Amino acid sequence: MSRFHDGAGFATAISLLVGTGGGYAINELLRTGQIIELEQEIARLKTEVQQRLEVGLPNDEEARAAIARSGRSIRMSECIPRPAVPDVTCTGIITTASGSFAGTKRPGVLSFARIDGAWTQIQ
Repeated sequence: MSRFHDGAGFATAISLLVGTGGGYAINELLRTGQIIELEQEIARLKTEVQQRLEVGLPNDEEARAAIARSGRSIRMSECIPRPAVPDVTCTGIITTASGSFAGTKRPGVLSFARIDGAWTQIQ
């Protein structure tokens, strides 16, 4: 009877080792698949960012020239191309240059588009 228990213990130990090894192998395959998916997503996002940068972004001088007629100027902190339309949205500090609020500075968001080679503020 004791031999039966020794054999059962040995079989249990072998089953445990095989199960653990198989589980580890399956886990590694799943992890490898996830890593490949993440690498593909990173490559796609890099391509998308490069395409967005090809649109071009106005610099501070171009943005100031675009909104000069409105009596304002802007010092931009960030411009982001919009995916649905061919323009960019810029955030920054907008300064009122004329009128009763001359010299007033406030954070704001403006949209610009390149029309006939020059940046123009759009609504």
